[in-house]
Amino acid sequence: MQKEMTRALSLVLIALAGAACGLPGKTTFEVTPQSALTGPKVVAIMGTRTEVVIALEDALAEHGFTFKHYQNHERITAPVGQAKVGESLEDNTKYAIEITPDIFDRCVGGGFQLTSLRVSVVDRTSNELLLRSTAKGRTEKCPPTSGSIFHDIANSINAAWQK
Repeated sequence: MQKEMTRALSLVLIALAGAACGLPGKTTFEVTPQSALTGPKVVAIMGTRTEVVIALEDALAEHGFTFKHYQNHERITAPVGQAKVGESLEDNTKYAIEITPDIFDRCVGGGFQLTSLRVSVVDRTSNELLLRSTAKGRTEKCPPTSGSIFHDIANSINAAWQK
């Protein structure tokens, strides 16, 4: 009886340890482009440049992407006592990528355990949503069950570009 209880307790502990390690990340593509994205692979990154954003930039850079900080096309300036005037900002990017990570924890290997990650590609001229992916779970560099979230998203964005 004692031996069976010890064995059952061992199995429960192994199951709990496995659950604590988590499963590799899962990526879902919610919106895909109706036609190929065109032009150079230079994109504006919207939002704060966090470690999660940098990890996705690294995965995109492997496909030849370069990045600029997002700026509004029309910035409103207001000299004192004068009417507001629209000032056009040209950063030569047709597309912007918005990266919205939710709560995450760091893994021992340097990756992330993501509660939620949403990545959207937007046409800056029309403000049209062209591609959206969501992901959750373990990313690359998250042993023992590393996922491939950043590379999966980078591959989908790269595949949307005209060859």
